[in-house]
Amino acid sequence: MPHAKVDGFELYYEVHGEGFPLVLIRGVGSTADNWYMQVPAFAPSYRVVIFDNRAIARSGDPGGEFSMKDLAADLAGLLDTLGLERAHVLGLSLGGMVAQEFALTYPERMAGLVLCATHPGGEQVVPAAPEIIDIFARLIATGSEEAMAEAATALFAPATLANRPDVLEPYYEVGARFEVPAEVMIRQFSAVQGFSSWEWLPSLSAPTLVLTGDQDALIPPVNSENLASRIPDAELVVIEGGGHQVLIEQPQACNQAILDFLAKVEV
Repeated sequence: MPHAKVDGFELYYEVHGEGFPLVLIRGVGSTADNWYMQVPAFAPSYRVVIFDNRAIARSGDPGGEFSMKDLAADLAGLLDTLGLERAHVLGLSLGGMVAQEFALTYPERMAGLVLCATHPGGEQVVPAAPEIIDIFARLIATGSEEAMAEAATALFAPATLANRPDVLEPYYEVGARFEVPAEVMIRQFSAVQGFSSWEWLPSLSAPTLVLTGDQDALIPPVNSENLASRIPDAELVVIEGGGHQVLIEQPQACNQAILDFLAKVEV
């Protein structure tokens, strides 16, 4: 299994396909394996790079607290290992915050930026309903099977939960491959709480697509609307029938929107 040596620890990664690089960054508690609906769609056109965030699954854990700046530096180190000067970057949820931080810190390495189901952090966040926050807090704190099952109501649209076992079963199977300790999820969530990009978003120069599901209960769609209004010339796409895991629930619509956007970005 390939690993990149990054700041004294090893980051697990995979590369699929050929072409201009497209890096995908997942959110809290998830792994590179969660890109199973995106890699087959993107690899025919791009060199798709996926990885486990630090302290997750097959990646090493340097220990201690970390910030979005640390996670963005991890991505820069991974690109260095692969000999990649620039890349498109797509981030989901926490991954979208890493992508924003990367765009701020390493603008010369950014091509196209895709921010999915994410927010700008800080006081500008429009929070989820209190009951959704409580559900996710239990997941973060315990990581138990019961909490994971309950968290589905925060991650998927109601129609998906009621009628689409074909979506839910693969998601649960992938999620069961690696145990993510509660303390790691707490550290990830701490990085989210310490993040804020609102003040510098108007200076972001990378072509940007902001994508969300219209039924995202965890990070309400208004957060994506606010990001798109704050980032110069950003495009906003709202996908019908998608919750927080819109990329898994509505992959065809999401993947096509992303491919259409990236095709317009000069590299």
